[in-house]
Amino acid sequence: MLSMANMLILTGMATILAASTVIIVTSVSLSPAHIHFSITDANGANSTVDGMAGVSFNFNLTVGNPSHRAGVEYKDVIVNLQLARKRVKRKSVPATVNESMPLNQQPNSPISMAVAAFVEQDLLDLYLKKLHYRDHPTLTIIVTALVHFKVGVAYTRLYDITISCPPIDFSDVKNIFPKGNVNCSA
Repeated sequence: MLSMANMLILTGMATILAASTVIIVTSVSLSPAHIHFSITDANGANSTVDGMAGVSFNFNLTVGNPSHRAGVEYKDVIVNLQLARKRVKRKSVPATVNESMPLNQQPNSPISMAVAAFVEQDLLDLYLKKLHYRDHPTLTIIVTALVHFKVGVAYTRLYDITISCPPIDFSDVKNIFPKGNVNCSA
């Protein structure tokens, strides 16, 4: 027969074990899903906006969510085109994400967001002037997304995800983007 002290110790240990199990299960179930960003249906063209010559870039930012349990709620998505030159002061060009936020993504599904950017010819000329003759002009697409992951009715904390896509050579505007998708990484 167990004494009262031993019963209290066993009860305390069982309570701690049960609480630990609940915490572990909750942590695992609310862990963020692994989402994959890529650039699809991309094109570039010489154009004029508000009387200014330049290059328009249009593409879809496609996000795959392979998780079978967690959905994603996008609070904000910010896209910038980064010109890869150290000597050019203004080397980041903001792009416009043509989707209203928040944007919800179901578990185990992809979602696409239309993105457009315009780079002024003056900035391109300055950028190209700073290039060494052997270099090719490149730009990198940088994406910052503020997201909550949703499992059932529970939401995770707000995550700030920043990814970059491989540098893209834009010496030939008509063929700037490679055929197929460009996969991006965090």
